[in-house]
Amino acid sequence: MSAPDNLPVESSSEADSRTGRVTGLLQVGLVIGVLVAGLAANQILSKLAVEPQIRTSGASSVTARVVQPEISDTRIRLFETGTVQVRNSIELSPQVSGRVVWVSPALVAGGTFRRGEVLFRLDNADYRAGIDRSHADLAARQADLQVERAEAEIARREWDLVSPGKPVPANVAREAQLARAEAAVRSAQTALADAERNLSRVAFSLPFDGRVQTTAVEVGQNLLAGHSYGRAYQQGRIEVSVPVNALMLEALAPATGREAIVRPRKLLLSQVDLAYAAMVKQADAELDPKTRLARLTLEFTGPVPLLPGDFVDVEITGPIIQGTYRIPEGAMQENRTVWVVAGGRLAQRRPQPVFVEDGVISVLPFDTADGIVVSLLNDPREGDLVVPVGDVRVDGGRP
Repeated sequence: MSAPDNLPVESSSEADSRTGRVTGLLQVGLVIGVLVAGLAANQILSKLAVEPQIRTSGASSVTARVVQPEISDTRIRLFETGTVQVRNSIELSPQVSGRVVWVSPALVAGGTFRRGEVLFRLDNADYRAGIDRSHADLAARQADLQVERAEAEIARREWDLVSPGKPVPANVAREAQLARAEAAVRSAQTALADAERNLSRVAFSLPFDGRVQTTAVEVGQNLLAGHSYGRAYQQGRIEVSVPVNALMLEALAPATGREAIVRPRKLLLSQVDLAYAAMVKQADAELDPKTRLARLTLEFTGPVPLLPGDFVDVEITGPIIQGTYRIPEGAMQENRTVWVVAGGRLAQRRPQPVFVEDGVISVLPFDTADGIVVSLLNDPREGDLVVPVGDVRVDGGRP
């Protein structure tokens, strides 16, 4: 059925015009919304903003806590981490060569042994044969010497018959032959002693109670005299190495002989706290060129159950410095100065620190004027008026 002839028909140009007007209105509305949101945000930020603090020329006043330190004595203490190390270790080096026929159960890494305890044995067959040869050679040399002595005696008697009362010449008395025979006997005796000594060396032991660090000795292995097949150290001959900087080394001077406490690190909280007495045995004479640190070597005063390589906490007791000020560490500025109050105004001082411990700095006495400022100041300047408030202890806490 066709549309009535009297209804108006909308042209395509009129539809496009209406769509453009709607789009324009939407864009204008969006722009207005953005502007309104921006104005609102600006108002909110303006209300929240803090008025800038403008420092006027001339001295202003600051509020600060002030303390006047008292003269006291300071005990220097070093708290550092040290490493347990062996003073000297011994090479497991046999004095004779041979094939290993027996190894002690103690000859393992970490194994302990007693003084004179045999750690391994070499095959002694060749050395026993050497002793037999030496005995035989000695018997032969001794027989030769007896023959020479008999011949010399015969020669003397014949000389006395021919030339009675005259001294026997050396060549007639066979003195050279006798000397040669006697030397041969002594040489044979020395060779026998060497053979017996070599036989005793097939059983390897050390002259101290010790602990094995490393070993490469196995049954059936052929060992060469003078070659190393492991390392061991004497129990009780361990020490602690502690790194220190130059300032602490100077503060402890003389460091040698200072008492120390060594505490092993605990792996479990349930472990008992242990402490071992020690003393500083020696101090390096120069700093390490790479770390710029020196090393203190501590020696234990008694046996300890520590192993080389263990980390330990070390406390070394140093000298007492008399007549020092103790001030809170927070009072020290980055440039190593402190603020003091002089005549009601701020003034800077540069004290000389000697020790820092538990947040307290010990310094040599200096002019503290009316007291040291121990509170944090906001942009302090020399000459600012000071309004003191409160009171604090020297360690930084309130009374």
